[in-house]
Amino acid sequence: MSKFTDKLLESAFVNGALKTALKVPFPGKKLAALLDEGGREQLAGLMLKLNYYDFIRAHRALYEHPRLCQKKVLQEMIRASKNTEFGRRYGFKDISSVEDFRKKVPLTTWDDYADYSEKMAKGESDVLFPGKATFFYRTSGTTSTFKYIPESEREYIARQALNKARNTERLIGAGLGAIHRVFAFYNKASTAVTEGGIPCGTASGRTSQMSGEKIQKRLAYSPQLVEELEGEALNYTIMRCTLVYDDVTAILGNNAKMMTTLIEVAEKNAEEIIEDIRRGTNKYPMSDLLKEQEKEVLTPNPKRADELLELYRQKKLIPKYYWPHLMSVGFWMGGSVGVHVDEIRKLLPASAQYVDVGYGASEAKINIPIKPDTPAGAISIFSAFYEFIPEDGGDPVLVDELEDGKSYEIVLTTYSGLYRYRLKDMIHVDGFTGKTPNIYFLSKTSDVANIAQEKITGVMLLEAISKTIEGTGLGFKTAQVYPDSKEMYYVVCIETEKEPDDIESLREQVDEGMCKELVRYKNVRNLFFKPCGIALMKKGWFEYLTKKYSKGNATAAQVKIPVVINELPDADWIEKGAY
Repeated sequence: MSKFTDKLLESAFVNGALKTALKVPFPGKKLAALLDEGGREQLAGLMLKLNYYDFIRAHRALYEHPRLCQKKVLQEMIRASKNTEFGRRYGFKDISSVEDFRKKVPLTTWDDYADYSEKMAKGESDVLFPGKATFFYRTSGTTSTFKYIPESEREYIARQALNKARNTERLIGAGLGAIHRVFAFYNKASTAVTEGGIPCGTASGRTSQMSGEKIQKRLAYSPQLVEELEGEALNYTIMRCTLVYDDVTAILGNNAKMMTTLIEVAEKNAEEIIEDIRRGTNKYPMSDLLKEQEKEVLTPNPKRADELLELYRQKKLIPKYYWPHLMSVGFWMGGSVGVHVDEIRKLLPASAQYVDVGYGASEAKINIPIKPDTPAGAISIFSAFYEFIPEDGGDPVLVDELEDGKSYEIVLTTYSGLYRYRLKDMIHVDGFTGKTPNIYFLSKTSDVANIAQEKITGVMLLEAISKTIEGTGLGFKTAQVYPDSKEMYYVVCIETEKEPDDIESLREQVDEGMCKELVRYKNVRNLFFKPCGIALMKKGWFEYLTKKYSKGNATAAQVKIPVVINELPDADWIEKGAY
């Protein structure tokens, strides 16, 4: 696409003409040709070759044809991998339909891939997919040891196309101005190399590498900062570098709780940060490379220091005041981490638009959020093949067979050689984009309380508990729930901002709150459950859990703390209890 056309496109974003232009549908013949070719060449790669305007219209047009699109994706994927070790084992050369694939390849879990992953980490080719792995996603998942999930060159292309669709939809909703200056937080892109010399790292760090050049240039701080620093030094320096700017227009991250943590770091260290901004210094050492990349913010700025000092004196040192032009905010809005989004709304400008950053895992990125204020997004039908196991069991169904309002366990087939892979995630269907279901992450299949077939997900429990605690004025930090099947009751382990005057009264309020918010809990509670117990946790428990479940990641940006636990926390962490 020419620079001239790019400028016209930017203008269209700014003046709103693009929304009108997008009402002109992608031509039917061009779409048919794209899908036909998509059975022979990777569809995501073909889409990336389109000019920007056609890319936007094409990805939206595909939503009207989920079954055909999925058929083409699987057809091409199987054809490309028929001569791999996995493909030969399961007879890919004889697979000519979705039905053949489901008959020949069983449902799988990570245990089915651990040995393959080990081979690929040593540099072996044509194992799960054509060629060598180009990257490994290091993740603890729900297992006790790290998983090293290989990424193929083709998977990287699929994720690039998905990210382009996500970013485009965000800009269409909020306007091009939303990427004027972007505050994003993420993990290190690469943390090590395998025996075969292949880099491995985190999903959020890898995603930052896929960001378009336009966004890369607009980042409020250099990714090198995350590569060099960690812990307290990292959080301090992030805020020291970004508070220099008063024109941050977008925040992108995963866990909103991480953002509140950074805001607290800025408040706690306000005087030092302001003095560093005034003098053009930084409290923590920085390499010459990082200093060079951050030379703009490491220039003395007494004017901005005075502005921040005045906000600090007025007790207004929060983003609502130091980033007043904020337009777009992206966090996970579903799952157990979604409850933290409401905590941060009061700290940001009321005019900011909230769009989910998108559901995914290290294994795959899965949906494309389009509408604000919902965790749901259209399934990315061009970047993987999906099946879904109904919540109550039964045979897996396909994308076009999903029912609105129902929950399913998701099964993935990816360009990285995961075939009919049980991700152990429960998703929920919330309407449709065209004929393609909108889905959001509900919980891990293991994050469910189920003493007496009540099957209450962790996210449902956390929403009910946090809502109840916020109503008491104590301030909610985090909670976990231990379903005690022997005593037939739930023990709610909770950390609050303020200590309650009467823990027995708090126990009653939480029990009543769960009955009010959760019909399934109310039903079993009225029949044979005892009132819930409360374990009030010591200050710092949330930070402890964050570190525990990050399992060595550079930051807490991606941490998902499970809500339902199979044993009570260590007694040393319990301040007091009511059972």
